[in-house]
Amino acid sequence: MPNTFSLDHFALLVRNLDRSVAFYRDVMGFVPIEREGSPGVQWLEIGGGDAIHLIEGDFGATHVTKDTHVAVSAADFDAFVAHLTESGVPFTDWPGNPGRIGLHRLGFRQVYVQDPDLYWIEINDQRPPAV
Repeated sequence: MPNTFSLDHFALLVRNLDRSVAFYRDVMGFVPIEREGSPGVQWLEIGGGDAIHLIEGDFGATHVTKDTHVAVSAADFDAFVAHLTESGVPFTDWPGNPGRIGLHRLGFRQVYVQDPDLYWIEINDQRPPAV
């Protein structure tokens, strides 16, 4: 039976919750959501009602590659890339060229950054299709 879904949240296992919260808050601009009762867990609003759920725990078996990444679209891509540059946060295009903005085959621009646990995050300027 077909259904319609929307993103509620995605969860990432992290080694150090404070370090990861600082990255997602200060670099990505995500806003912490106050929730009680879950030590080692932090929720952050990423925009549009969507959230990331950071869980501190044993990272031992986690294997991270660029193919497994989270992608977000920035309303002001140029300002975000300038923020990365001014903050000294390294970014690459898909092939891994430092400081380069990539162009996806569908025409939108994209950069990739890594969080403290080396998860890859794609930031792009893709817009939803006009209805």
